[in-house]
Amino acid sequence: MLASLTISALRNRVAPTQEEVMHHLKLAYERAGLVPTQASTIRILQRALLEINEAETMLEFIGRGEELPH
Repeated sequence: MLASLTISALRNRVAPTQEEVMHHLKLAYERAGLVPTQASTIRILQRALLEINEAETMLEFIGRGEELPH
């Protein structure tokens, strides 16, 4: 769920809204059968941010990310 949101954001070069992120996060928790906590949500969002930053770096390295917003 969050991976597809990340891929979409990178492809469209438009950041998702806070509501979209929270909706996808809620779906991911439900799918995994987990109860959301503040600590787990922070860890998940930090991991997603790391993945986005790594993907942007890779796109810049291969010459496709010059116009990506930071």
